[in-house]
Amino acid sequence: MTIKTLLLGSAAALAVVTGARAADAIVAAEPEPMEYVRVCDAYKVGDSFFFYIPGTETCLNISGYVRSEQSFGDDPYSGDDIGWAGFARGTIRLDARNDTEYGTLRSFIELRSQASADSGSTYINAAYIELGGFRAGYADSQFDTWLDSAGNVINDDVIDYTGDRTNQVSYTYEGGNGFSALIGLEEGSGDYDTGFAPVPSASYSGGDAPFILGGVKYEQDWGGIAAVGGYDTYADAFGGKVRVDVKFNETFSVFLMGGYQSDWDNDKGPGGSRQRNYYGPWYGDWAAWGGFSATLNDKTSLNGQLAYEEDGTLAAALNIEYAVVPGLMVQPELNYTDFGGERGNGEAFGGILRVQRNF
Repeated sequence: MTIKTLLLGSAAALAVVTGARAADAIVAAEPEPMEYVRVCDAYKVGDSFFFYIPGTETCLNISGYVRSEQSFGDDPYSGDDIGWAGFARGTIRLDARNDTEYGTLRSFIELRSQASADSGSTYINAAYIELGGFRAGYADSQFDTWLDSAGNVINDDVIDYTGDRTNQVSYTYEGGNGFSALIGLEEGSGDYDTGFAPVPSASYSGGDAPFILGGVKYEQDWGGIAAVGGYDTYADAFGGKVRVDVKFNETFSVFLMGGYQSDWDNDKGPGGSRQRNYYGPWYGDWAAWGGFSATLNDKTSLNGQLAYEEDGTLAAALNIEYAVVPGLMVQPELNYTDFGGERGNGEAFGGILRVQRNF
């Protein structure tokens, strides 16, 4: 009995030890807990924060929007009767930043896909690198963005104020007291399509030399004043704009912008046609834009714009922007255009309803 008891006890002890070692092996084989995404407090875009890319010190912000538009009536750009037409777009933005000994290193890319009844496209809207005030890449011309485009309306460029997106290099100096200055080179590209004879469409062309661009800006709590000018080396023409913004209070602001271009009525294009100036896309020597924004309550704002070009076309727009919930915006807009000069005669009245979800 003693020997039998000893053997049974030894077997039980061996089973316990073996089981414990197996349990330790199972625990050791479990994966390590994943590192949670960390918020990067150094940068912020609107209400959106950056986060650290795991394993790096680079901060990344992912944002974009999904947009649906329904247009009706007359096209404010051409005057054509469009009846009712739909349009949809999706945009993704990737903004990566990190600090270096030369300042913030930033890379930005924006991808767009859009579709209407008879066409669809996917393209790069912007892709550039910035460091210490220098920028190199592809984006909207700084002839546009330096003055913050025009008003807070959807169809703000019926009287056009800039050429298309372009490759560019530039340097921006920040004075720290509200003053900043810009100098850059741009390639210039895109088409100008009015839909009217005798020049229904024309192209901006690049030459052997890049286009030259410069600007200055002064911003304070009351608003700001800014100017930008560019020289199209292919068209051998200059274009410039000046903009003044005034914030009367937290709820009401206005802007006024004027543009001038040299050698508008030239015959330098093919067959003696007009060569479009990349820095003067409006019709005539000069053009003017003005508008307002009024905050009605914490969800609603009213926006309007009026524009005129010397050749004789007048354009007006009025909309209401309503935030249904955070991130979801509904924006109905009415548009009126009185055509003149080379853009034809007649009037256009129509509207557009935009629904947009930002993220």
